[in-house]
Amino acid sequence: MAPGSDFSRGQVSELQRVIDLGRQISGLGFGIYIGELPDGRESAIARHAQLADAPAAVLVAVDPAARSIEIVTGSHAVRALDDRSCELAVLAMKSSFEAGDLVGGVRDAVNLLAQRARAPHTAHLQEPA
Repeated sequence: MAPGSDFSRGQVSELQRVIDLGRQISGLGFGIYIGELPDGRESAIARHAQLADAPAAVLVAVDPAARSIEIVTGSHAVRALDDRSCELAVLAMKSSFEAGDLVGGVRDAVNLLAQRARAPHTAHLQEPA
């Protein structure tokens, strides 16, 4: 989240919980930035690079004033999240934002991304003797 943001402690806690849950579900790190993105996607990419373990991280960046949403995936995270998953997350956010729920939209997007990035379970069959 952006430093000095106008969010309540409860909202910040809610977003921290979804970040933690996202890591548990998917094994990917998640970051959230809400604030100015003066250079649009380039600003989001620069913020993503500052995340711990950026190759395995996903940044959800929102510039409310510019009505801009960016999802940046690291070089490892991109293997788990396809463009369609990111598009669905953006649609979920837009729907919530239109209803005036910024925090809920970001929360739902991170949750959706984590669920979509969940590693598929592998079934191991015993080989006949």
